[in-house]
Amino acid sequence: MTEYRQTPIGVAKFCYATEKDTQFDKDGIFHISLELTKAEAQPEIKAINEAISKKIAEIYKARPGTKNIKRATLPFKEEDGKIVIKFKSKFKPKGFDKNSNPLPMETIVYKGSTMRVNYKLQPYDQSIGVGCALYLTSFQVAKLVEGQTSTECPFEPIKENNVSVLPAPEGSVAI
Repeated sequence: MTEYRQTPIGVAKFCYATEKDTQFDKDGIFHISLELTKAEAQPEIKAINEAISKKIAEIYKARPGTKNIKRATLPFKEEDGKIVIKFKSKFKPKGFDKNSNPLPMETIVYKGSTMRVNYKLQPYDQSIGVGCALYLTSFQVAKLVEGQTSTECPFEPIKENNVSVLPAPEGSVAI
């Protein structure tokens, strides 16, 4: 049972939509943590909880007598009165601007951008428990916050005659 959904427009708290995050996965993953108001997030939370409930019902039906089904961590949480929903993918999601035009390849979307996300809702039963993954398929940016890649140097070249202009430590004695 796979369902495709689209979120309302929210603010990206963490955004690796145009380049991979390799901090916890050597192969890298794309992911977006989208912040929504509680009211905006309710349809998504309801869909996630319903998918998990259906998966649990399937387990009880397939294995009668099953007790105490372990639950995995939910893909959303409340932070400062808002709901943050986490979407991820091993594959690069398609990105679009506010006019539905594809984002140029060199565009790097940073946190703070406002966007909506298309995702695939996929319930699962694994050793970590019964849960629901939210697979990022595409996103549309309403307001872009853009930055530089880490390979671009924000400094001017250093000339050989550049001397530090820092003052000497207090109480230093010239020898």
